[in-house]
Amino acid sequence: MKYLFFLFFFSTLFGSEASAIKRVFSHLLIHDYLSAQRECEESLRRYPDSEGLRKVYIKALAENGKDNEAIDYSKRLGLQELGSDLIETLAWGVIRKSENSSQFVVSIASLMSAYSTNDVRAVRMLLHQFRSSNAILRSMAIQLSPRYRDIGLIEELKRLLVEEKIWFVRLEVIKALGAMEVKEVKGPLKRIITHPRTTAEEKASAIASLVNIYEEVGEDELLKLVESKRAGLRHLACQIVAHLDLKEKTPLIETLLSDPSSDVRIAALNTLNFIGLKSLNPSALSKMIDLTEDPHPPVSLTAAWIVARYAPETALQVVRKWVYSTDETSRRLAAFILGRMGGIGKHLAHEVLKITPDPFVKANLALGGIGQGGNHQNLADILYTFLKLRKGKVMWDTSQNPLFEVLTPSRICHIPQVSKYPTMVDHLTRLEILGMLAALRHPQAEEAVKSFLTQEVFGVTYAASTTLLEEGGEEAFDILRDLLKEEDQNIRIQAALVLALAGEETEAIEVLQKVYFHVDREMKINILGALGHIGDKTSIPFLLTLLEEPYQTLKVMAASALIQCVYH
Repeated sequence: MKYLFFLFFFSTLFGSEASAIKRVFSHLLIHDYLSAQRECEESLRRYPDSEGLRKVYIKALAENGKDNEAIDYSKRLGLQELGSDLIETLAWGVIRKSENSSQFVVSIASLMSAYSTNDVRAVRMLLHQFRSSNAILRSMAIQLSPRYRDIGLIEELKRLLVEEKIWFVRLEVIKALGAMEVKEVKGPLKRIITHPRTTAEEKASAIASLVNIYEEVGEDELLKLVESKRAGLRHLACQIVAHLDLKEKTPLIETLLSDPSSDVRIAALNTLNFIGLKSLNPSALSKMIDLTEDPHPPVSLTAAWIVARYAPETALQVVRKWVYSTDETSRRLAAFILGRMGGIGKHLAHEVLKITPDPFVKANLALGGIGQGGNHQNLADILYTFLKLRKGKVMWDTSQNPLFEVLTPSRICHIPQVSKYPTMVDHLTRLEILGMLAALRHPQAEEAVKSFLTQEVFGVTYAASTTLLEEGGEEAFDILRDLLKEEDQNIRIQAALVLALAGEETEAIEVLQKVYFHVDREMKINILGALGHIGDKTSIPFLLTLLEEPYQTLKVMAASALIQCVYH
């Protein structure tokens, strides 16, 4: 009798609907996804109306990489009945399946989509791509890794710092380790700085990363850096003193004003200016005035800018010499610094604007003059004229001094990591200037933004949108909201994208969803990225329908946007 009771008890336990669901979850817990799917299929034959089994079956299918079957089956439940957990499961199933796609574009889309979710599951995908045979995929994964700061990612980055051979991938490794402030790599980064075969880009990135890593510096260590035979380490000493605001260390930095390396002299000048000239000895100020006669133009011009308050005539003499020189690079830097001098250089600036035929000199003088007092409307007119007439590509150049962003003709070359990279840099540069026009309330600012947004080659990115809106402020927002009502569809789309990517501008959602099916694939990718960035739950029904997109890239982007909308 007791035997029959236990037999009845166990058959009831293991034969019930609830116990079947528990067994499926047990299989999922140990990552035995195939058994989970089989268990579901057998149990559904016994309990075909079980809502719980149907939902867990969707999860099992998705985990098995059968995302299309999972999506088809979920439609039988009714998309409106799917909870946030199942929506997330479907979306992650799509993203994971695309991770190892033979199509490079799909793999990139999968990686970017996982990254955008801010989910811990993205860490595993990043680690997987760290070991990819494709250098561009490795570079992209490394570039994205600092957001997560996972110990596994850090250990892999430390390995790549030693073993990676491709220069542009190494560059991203150096930057990522600095962004994560990994103290154990101080030694290797210093060796990169001092190695004779290190590229200029790697050396600059290594210095920047080391500065991020330093929270404090001992007297002996700083002295060794200042007295090092390697210019890179002396340069690093200046950066550390500025970064940590070590005013008491100014006597050490003053000695570097006479350094044989022009880069170190500029770094010393920048550091002393950052710390404050009031705390300097009179001898240091005298050395700075002497440096206005330095044969290296960036050094003499930097010194002139710093000492302009104390020796205005000397400073203006140096600027006049270089702003009318035959060397284009020095001319443009001198013009920017002349603008930065404000009222001190007012008369010379007026003279230069009347005489010089170089549009870059005029534009840089205006850029330097913004925020220094004077007639801002005139400066805005100069910038508007430059944007309207300049057809060639432009860029910001900080090679002469990292403190000064000088506008120059573009020297950007194509790189394999970014499509249309020179064009993208040109657009970002122009967007920043457009933002300044909006902030200065130039009467033609709206027309200039509208004209810019009609360019079909323009692919709006988060960086681009924030550039425009950070510079332009609320005025730029107002301009873009007005452009949402434009008849030209392309202008409406571009304005909606910029608003969407810059913040939770929900009025852009309706515009983007309406035009989605009438634009090309590249613009669809931009729209999906924007909808994900807004993360509004009202977009979920629209995005669920896109999980059946025939193009895998769009499908992955829609999945990423879904996750962001569910958990925004």
